[in-house]
Amino acid sequence: MKKLSCLLLSATFFAVQAFAKIPAKVTDAFQAKYDGATNVEWKHGLGKYKANFNMGEYQLQAKFDKEGKWLESEKKLKKDKLPTTVKNSLKKSKYNQWAIKSSYEEYLPNRKPRYHIVAAKGDFKRKSLLFNHEGQLMNG
Repeated sequence: MKKLSCLLLSATFFAVQAFAKIPAKVTDAFQAKYDGATNVEWKHGLGKYKANFNMGEYQLQAKFDKEGKWLESEKKLKKDKLPTTVKNSLKKSKYNQWAIKSSYEEYLPNRKPRYHIVAAKGDFKRKSLLFNHEGQLMNG
C-alpha cells in the first residue's frame, strides 16, 4: 500500500507539472536567450523553472527563477567534444582509466564555462569531476 501511495503521489506531481502554466516572464527570458530552441519541455518546482531543449545537435537544460532571471545552463557533450585542455587534464589525473559516462559544459551568470564529467570504474564506483574553463580539475 505504501508503494502504491508513493506511486500515485509521483504520478500526480508529474501530471500537475505537465499542465502547470509557465509564467510569461520565464518563457520570454528563455526565448530571448535561446532563440531557435526546439523540442522544449518545461518542468518546475519551488519557484524555479527548468527547460530541456535542443539547439542544433546539442541537448541543453536551462534554469530560470520565477521572475525570468536566468540561473544556469548545461549542454550535454560527447566526450570527443570536450576541450583538449579538459581531456589532457583527465589523462593526467588518477581517473585516467575510468570510463566517461556523461559530460556537460556548464554555464553560470558572469562566469566562464566549466565542465562536469561523470566517470565510473567498474559497476559501483562513480565520481563527479568538475573542471574549470582552463581544464584544471577542481575536485577529486
